[in-house]
Amino acid sequence: MKLTPRFLTALISFLLLFSCATNRGRETGYQVYVTDSQKYELLQPDAFEEPMDRFQTITGTFQGKVHIFGAYIRSSGEEVAISFFNQMGGGVGELVYTGDTLNANSHFFPQGTKFEYMMADFQFCYCKKKLLSSRLGESGLRLECQLQDKREIRQIWSGNQLVIQIEREKDRTRLTNFLRQYSYDIQEGN
Repeated sequence: MKLTPRFLTALISFLLLFSCATNRGRETGYQVYVTDSQKYELLQPDAFEEPMDRFQTITGTFQGKVHIFGAYIRSSGEEVAISFFNQMGGGVGELVYTGDTLNANSHFFPQGTKFEYMMADFQFCYCKKKLLSSRLGESGLRLECQLQDKREIRQIWSGNQLVIQIEREKDRTRLTNFLRQYSYDIQEGN
């Protein structure tokens, strides 16, 4: 499947529809709603478990439609940069997060898109569990982690409701957002 302007429009519409509101406070940083009332403040770039410099193939599912696109992720203690590509290798956008700023550059994304939500999903998958757990706990959310058959399973709970589940294997990560009804299957490149 191709990453088409129609898919990008649908993805952005989804992000705008479900984001409710995103605040950039003086002291609080970038925040996203994990549930309709519980916010998560993005962690700093140095919260990632390890520096990343890799290509990923991402299969996204939303509203019964499956879309495949590429991403090249580079992270260091100073910033996280994600470049997005269509299946033919053409660039469709870039997202750069420094902790103080979050910038997106793409003619496919409409003004007002809340890119904080994309960065939050990457953080849920790849940030240090202790830091992630602490930050989620500030909003009354709970992170549970377990190892099962050489897979790490991360679950984000709001009370008794499972909101997000991440399953990580050596070369594959699957994120399922049960509340917002979308998922990503991320296959690591060579």
